[in-house]
Amino acid sequence: MDLIKKLPAPGRVTFILIIFYAVGVAGLSSAATKDFIELLTPYTLLMNLALLALYHRPWTKKHLVLFTIIAVTGYLVEVVGVYSGLVFGDYNYHHVLGIKLFDTPLMIGINWVMLIYFTYHLTGLARFSRPVAVITGALIMVTYDILLEPVAIRMNMWSWAGGIVPLQNYLAWFIISIVFLALLHTFKVRAENRISPGLFAVQAGFILALNIIYRFI
Repeated sequence: MDLIKKLPAPGRVTFILIIFYAVGVAGLSSAATKDFIELLTPYTLLMNLALLALYHRPWTKKHLVLFTIIAVTGYLVEVVGVYSGLVFGDYNYHHVLGIKLFDTPLMIGINWVMLIYFTYHLTGLARFSRPVAVITGALIMVTYDILLEPVAIRMNMWSWAGGIVPLQNYLAWFIISIVFLALLHTFKVRAENRISPGLFAVQAGFILALNIIYRFI
């Protein structure tokens, strides 16, 4: 029997995720628990990756190869960015995202592939033409990063020289996203995933909630 038939209904999983992330928002809003909740970040990202992988259909060698290429390339671009400042600007990663190699968290490659997957899947549901899907997906990626930056900085994921996020960062996100999304479209990757929209919505809601809360604390 197909494993997908044995998995919990997406709605039920999404409801549990809402509770999980709500607890995270509460924990990050309190000085007493903030440090502990921050340390759960890489494990939360791995949980999200596992959920996407379990609900993804179909799995083929092409999928594995392309997703691996995006994860590895995303990580290597970040390494170059950290050491040179020429890609995103002058920034440094801190401890929250877990194990680092060349001053760059290994988790950052996983984050790239998950976000690209989310946007690729969403634009696929909208049935956009390939060029529109690629541009729209890249714009979603940049919008997500704009919302993420203040939260990531407050959560000690990374910091920017002078405390200012440069426009260069968003331009780099846009260009890199176009390349990754175009790669998936070029190879006509088929992505069916019943959990992806709900998971992305919960993550975005989590970031929005913290953006609001961090304005007052």
